[in-house]
Amino acid sequence: MAPPRKPLALAHLSGAVSKNPQRYRNRTEAKLGEPLGAPPKWLKPEAREAWKELDARLPWLDKSHRCIVGLACYLQAKVRDGTLGVPGMNLLRQILGQLGATPVSAGKINWSPQVDDPDDELFRRS
Repeated sequence: MAPPRKPLALAHLSGAVSKNPQRYRNRTEAKLGEPLGAPPKWLKPEAREAWKELDARLPWLDKSHRCIVGLACYLQAKVRDGTLGVPGMNLLRQILGQLGATPVSAGKINWSPQVDDPDDELFRRS
């Protein structure tokens, strides 16, 4: 089995992009930093509350996570209503693990709040 893809940022840091530029030429990754935003209109009020809770508890979530967060919020609202069965609870547990919302998966998240460094102006490449 082939090894997993190396993230583009890591490839730049390790020099892999310089060594094999053709391998990374057409590669794109989601731009991080755009906030998760407001809950979608199709979510019911209970699920919208779950959205706000997840947004507050998991600050690393961004716009690229909107679809899976919506699904997690839909399932969380069903848990609160008492209408979610065991298969749905297992799905919710898996989704929360993928989002870094469980104690085990939270340790795998490499995130820190964005801090403005005054030296960035001096070292920025044009």
